[in-house]
Amino acid sequence: MDRVKTLKDYAKEAKKRLKSSFWQEYKSKVDNETKKAEENGTSKSKVIEYYQSKAAVSIRGIKAEDEEFYQRVKNLLDTYGDVSDALGRLTDHEEFSKLSYDAKQRYMFELSNKYRVAKERYYREKSYEKSV
Repeated sequence: MDRVKTLKDYAKEAKKRLKSSFWQEYKSKVDNETKKAEENGTSKSKVIEYYQSKAAVSIRGIKAEDEEFYQRVKNLLDTYGDVSDALGRLTDHEEFSKLSYDAKQRYMFELSNKYRVAKERYYREKSYEKSV
């Protein structure tokens, strides 16, 4: 069971990042990548946006199941593109068949929201990869 983080926990994590030179490494990485992007004629703002999202993910942390879902979405989009039956392909049919009508509606709503977020991340990362 996930425990709820307190303000003290967040402060400890922030202190750990400061001690481990997280922000210095982050800044140097962003500076290097923005220089490369400018040399290639790419927008500096795209690089900064990309690294901001990476830092946010690193700080907040990603649950293993969310990252696994993202990898499934990424494989689907890489292989087939943006298909109309994406939710059907991503549905856990064994679990879905055991649900009541209301639970099925809730499951599909949550799945579609997770898919939307993962798809946005996928296209954001792809646009960055193409620009660099």
